[in-house]
Amino acid sequence: MNLINPKKSIEKIGGVVEMKSYINKLKLIKNLYTKGSNTAGEMCTEVGISLPTVNSLLGDLMNSGEIIKHGRAESQGGRKPDLYRLAEDAFYIISIDINKFRTRVSIYNSLNKSVAEPEILKLQLNNEKETFDTICDFILQYKEKSGLDDQKIIAIGISMPGLIDSANGINHTYLKFGKKSLVENFETRLGRQVFLENDARAMTLAEFKFGQNEEYKNVLGIFIGWGIGIGIIIDGKLYHGASGFAGEFSHSPIFESHDNNLINKNTSLETVASGTAIVKMAKEAIQLDEDSILARMVKESNNEIEPALVVEAALTGDQRAITILSEAGLFLGRGISILLQLLNPELIILGGSVAEAKSYLTIPIQQALNIYSMPKTRESTELKTYKLGKEVGLLGGVAVVNEKIFEEIFQA
Repeated sequence: MNLINPKKSIEKIGGVVEMKSYINKLKLIKNLYTKGSNTAGEMCTEVGISLPTVNSLLGDLMNSGEIIKHGRAESQGGRKPDLYRLAEDAFYIISIDINKFRTRVSIYNSLNKSVAEPEILKLQLNNEKETFDTICDFILQYKEKSGLDDQKIIAIGISMPGLIDSANGINHTYLKFGKKSLVENFETRLGRQVFLENDARAMTLAEFKFGQNEEYKNVLGIFIGWGIGIGIIIDGKLYHGASGFAGEFSHSPIFESHDNNLINKNTSLETVASGTAIVKMAKEAIQLDEDSILARMVKESNNEIEPALVVEAALTGDQRAITILSEAGLFLGRGISILLQLLNPELIILGGSVAEAKSYLTIPIQQALNIYSMPKTRESTELKTYKLGKEVGLLGGVAVVNEKIFEEIFQA
């Protein structure tokens, strides 16, 4: 069954019956891709197809290799029903995780498992077409090197920073050139359907789908790397807002700056608590104590300092690094307290390289939440660090495809 371009496949189908059968098969594949495994009876209810038709389509899809039986479900009285899931090689997607300084790529199977070792391209993000072409060449070379059947690679998910309108495939911050949208440019070069999402929203969706196994419906994701990104899930759905820009809270001027050199004393969460701010504070700390653990680690890294290095120094016991993270955590907690009272989430997820500091970050955040939010608004909210770790960016691209694949066919 051709899954690469469902629209074109439908155009080639001659009769109404064949077209309906193809669309219904896509619905079953989508159901299993989203849920992992399911029974014929549950699929019948969830997809809205009669049970005899579901059984017939499942037979076809097992014969063509997309679906397999996967044990039995719990009995509701009587014989245990068969469980079905996608075959591991039913299809593959390419996931691309782009940040300001590097691009990572990997390939995932239909069970959301990586099947090829991720590779990294060090490249600073900007608006040059040459940068876009370099990224595309990198992806195409990686796909070729994977040795996988090209006809089974059906889509590409991209997670990247910027002011992104995912519905229209536009990044208003990076890779802006020409008249076409970024998604159109990628699809032209890569020859596959492309799904684009802001990195924080994609990572929040990945944690929601693949990381946090509990049944949360209202989730706030805070991802702290060089910048601070926020993703919002309301009633189980990723929230984009009217123009697709929901979650740009970290740029709002909500604090009075502690930096005497700033003319404007009103400053944003990103200015005082992001990885960039942490690195700035770390450089100042090194000048005060050139013999500290942090200073020695920076020298060993050829004087290159990243947020992750400050975290590593704190975990090693460097008191200045611990103080820096504590200060950033208090600012984060103040900012999060506003979001907590506005959105009243069940779960707040902290992720990104700075979140690897664990308790050095979460304790001051919780202290600030206790000070700046009302007890009733926070008593039913859990604060957790992310579970997917360094793979969260790539799984963000996977989650976006998982959420959106085939939807345009069903809505037509």
